[in-house]
Amino acid sequence: MKIKILIINIILIFCFSVPVWAQSDEVRFSSNGGVYSKAFSLTLKCQNSSHHIRYTLNGATPDQNSLLYTNPLLLNNDLCSRSDIYKIPISPENEFYLPDSVVKGIVIRAAAFDDFGNRVSPVVTQSYFFKSLGCNLHKLPVISICADSLSLFAHDTGILVPGDLFDPEDIDNSGNYAQSGRDWERLVNVEYYAEGNNGFNQLAGLRTHGGIRARRAQQKGLKIYAREEYGKKNFKYKIFEESDLKKFKHLIIRPFRNACSPAGINDWMANHIAAPLNMGTTASRPVVLFLNGEYWGIYFFEEKVDERYLESHFEVNPDSVNIISSWGTVEAGTSDSWFSLYYWLMTADLSDPAQYSYFANKIDIPNIIDYYIFELFSANWDWPNNNVRCWQTMDDGPWQWVFYDGDCCLDNPKYDVYMMATFTGEYWSTSEWATLVFRKLLENETFKSQYLTRLEEVNKKYFTYKRTKPYLNKICSALKDEIPQQAYRFNNPQNEREWERYCREIDLFLLERENRFWIETKEFFHLKEDEISSVTCYPNPIRQGGNLNLQISTDEDCSVWASVYDMNGQYTYGQYFFLQKGDNTVQVNMDFLSGIYFIKMGSFTKKVIVINP
Repeated sequence: MKIKILIINIILIFCFSVPVWAQSDEVRFSSNGGVYSKAFSLTLKCQNSSHHIRYTLNGATPDQNSLLYTNPLLLNNDLCSRSDIYKIPISPENEFYLPDSVVKGIVIRAAAFDDFGNRVSPVVTQSYFFKSLGCNLHKLPVISICADSLSLFAHDTGILVPGDLFDPEDIDNSGNYAQSGRDWERLVNVEYYAEGNNGFNQLAGLRTHGGIRARRAQQKGLKIYAREEYGKKNFKYKIFEESDLKKFKHLIIRPFRNACSPAGINDWMANHIAAPLNMGTTASRPVVLFLNGEYWGIYFFEEKVDERYLESHFEVNPDSVNIISSWGTVEAGTSDSWFSLYYWLMTADLSDPAQYSYFANKIDIPNIIDYYIFELFSANWDWPNNNVRCWQTMDDGPWQWVFYDGDCCLDNPKYDVYMMATFTGEYWSTSEWATLVFRKLLENETFKSQYLTRLEEVNKKYFTYKRTKPYLNKICSALKDEIPQQAYRFNNPQNEREWERYCREIDLFLLERENRFWIETKEFFHLKEDEISSVTCYPNPIRQGGNLNLQISTDEDCSVWASVYDMNGQYTYGQYFFLQKGDNTVQVNMDFLSGIYFIKMGSFTKKVIVINP
């Protein structure tokens, strides 16, 4: 099988790109592809008048038997592909949905040939989408992927079908679409058209992407690879509004239906909410995908978290990084450093300051705090067993975490996140193995204080409904008009009303989550502010930058939060303290401008005067 696949890949590369010594001509189109209001006539020309042009309309590579170009082409519905590839079963029978028809664009692939039938130019591909012909994409960018159908749908080698490798007794682990690696990459032409029909048009490698659920579905997860052997080493265009990057090596095309609910927007929402935090996130934008000219629904174009992502965002050598997924699976480099640290952690006691210091030097503590805070806030129920990415440089740099795959976030505001993050049994989305790092970190009082202090800050700064609601408004406004076509094509969502209902559920999550997350946190950490029986503070007044001593008496072991407010009642600072029954003395650094401040702990409020040093 591998030999056959290799031969097919070699043939495809040869078919798409004639060797340089044979490229004596090129075909030029009078208008480039893109989204247009009205149809027009298209003229094709080649430089050598002794050559002729042949073209295809179904995504296939033109050969000596393809249509002969003789006169300008009137771009109307007669030029839409008649292949109807949407009827090909590309998922198990019980998951396959067949609409009556699909929206189509016009795809023209053309090349020059000599009188002996030899192709003497590269293949040029242009895709056209006309609103006047029923192809209204509602201002969304478009991705057009074109490929010879056999490379995608052939029973033995097609990457989008169940095919030879499908086992009806094991649908979760079988099928051509479940395969990975370079052997299952297919050469395609990718066009991306954004505002003003700006974007890119080039050859690339196509693979399926994601877990088996994303690969098995009709609307499949996909990824594209730019390679020098295909013509260009990168995709060069500023794709994402929230990122200044203009060069990408690999990109994900994430399906709308991959989200945990028919709202389809969970991953986009999660990454945008998480973006200000101290961890990597993926930029993305909604698009419409066409495959060989046929409508394939709403997708999200986004960055791929791999060594090239780290190169772009963290300026590291992509050949000198270790990337681990699912707490042990190697994605790049080796796992030696990871397992050495992990197995040490299994028997470590992080309540010991020396052991905690050692571990804190091996991982980025501020990074992992933000990572855990967001995974827990977002109530990601496909975590922590799954959808985990951490990395380090090979010079034994600290391990850092990237937020990865938010399809199952923002769904259930009542999900018991702390239980799942500290679970020690076996469950499909969590396990003792996956929760070890967090459980061990919670043995240390310094870590708990840092975690709670940071959580209180970001919960009020980034997770408020006032801040998260605009993201929901933005994505719903962008998709609303396109939802009926997505629903008709894949029955996911079933209709616009269902989509709106699930969007309202996300809205409710955002409205409730800030307060609920805080309540869950207080319960998990046993924060009992009513256990304080007395508070005194000294020295008072205190010089700016000095340490204020707080003497606190408690009736039992508890955790409390000290909030500092200025004269106007504005929150200035907060810090957690873990107290033992009886008398405790703790310190707050008063590095504030001179003036009067109030420190609140439970039912006690103390006035403190800060003076110039």
